[in-house]
Amino acid sequence: MISSLWTTIKREFNIMMRGKMIFIVIIIIPLLTNILLGYEFNKDIINKIPMAVYDGDNSSLSRMIIEQFRENDMFDIKYYVEDSNDIKGLIDDSKVRVGMVIPKGFSKDVLETKSPSILMVYDGSHMPIAAAAKKNASEILLTLKTGILMKVLKAKLNLPGDTAEKMALAINFSSRTLYNPTGSYKSFLNIGFGTAIVQSGIAIMSASAIRAAEIAKEKGKRLGYLLGKVIFYGFVGWISLLLNILIQYKIFRVTFRGQFLDAAILSIFLSLAVAAFGVMISSWIRNSIVSTMINSVIFVPNTIMVGYTWPVLSMPRVYKSMANFYPFYHYADNIRDLFLKGLPISEMNKDIIWLLEFTMVVLVIGALGILIIKVKEDIPRISSNKEEEKIAIS
Repeated sequence: MISSLWTTIKREFNIMMRGKMIFIVIIIIPLLTNILLGYEFNKDIINKIPMAVYDGDNSSLSRMIIEQFRENDMFDIKYYVEDSNDIKGLIDDSKVRVGMVIPKGFSKDVLETKSPSILMVYDGSHMPIAAAAKKNASEILLTLKTGILMKVLKAKLNLPGDTAEKMALAINFSSRTLYNPTGSYKSFLNIGFGTAIVQSGIAIMSASAIRAAEIAKEKGKRLGYLLGKVIFYGFVGWISLLLNILIQYKIFRVTFRGQFLDAAILSIFLSLAVAAFGVMISSWIRNSIVSTMINSVIFVPNTIMVGYTWPVLSMPRVYKSMANFYPFYHYADNIRDLFLKGLPISEMNKDIIWLLEFTMVVLVIGALGILIIKVKEDIPRISSNKEEEKIAIS
């Protein structure tokens, strides 16, 4: 079996070097995609969001509020409109993504403690932009609200400044975001997206790994042949995953608090699991186009199906159950925790054991497929022998 395994690995390596397709799909395409992803998210956070303002009050207070937004890097005030209804038109035309409406008599109502409102309008068709803008706008307005309240208390009740401050801050709220305090999109998304590209390449190329002509030559060494395929595609995929990690960490400075060795260990288990599944499909389905399509349907939409971009806890129950059967589900959150939280590999034992068990199960199923292929190949040979016997008798 060892000799057959080693022969298979060398054969696949020679095929990769001659035809280049395996190398292109598993190494080159993910490499280029990772570089493009890195540059796409290189700004790290969303800023310079185009904004429109309607100042119906035109007071020193309203101008001070507008100035706070102007000085914030998140916002880029592009338009001052004469009618508040014009803001919707600008958002409809995608000229701005945020609008602010300060009503007439705003400062007067503030002094009279009538609790006037500033209306913020967000373009909900671009959810990441809307979420980032809403967060920063809320922080700015909350800070302004506290300062304005202090001034009103001092003017209305003739209070000293420190007393007015204590009253304005009677309840003080504070928050702290751990592990990704800046809200970096590249730290949140890049590693998972890059992994999804790599595993798609592994799945697609391993889907046509089993070849009838090669099986016919192996005869009693088919288990070694099967393992050789899995090890070869798993190893090449593992190299691609490591390149993905190194590119994001070294070139694009994605936060990496864990150990590279831990990331390498976790990645080899994922790569072998995906390779084993692809080879298993190839051992049962002789049509390479059909087997490739099956693997593509299963592995390409992984980032959505396993909760990397949209949390599993918010999915319907059937999707939650399905997610557990994807190898990427047992890798994605772990690699992100390794990067952002610095969790050690010992915290991931449960998922590593699942990936190992998954690999073993699909290997057994793949071995059964190889044996069935052998039986089917024997049937024509037996029937042809019977035909030869009839001819000899006649």
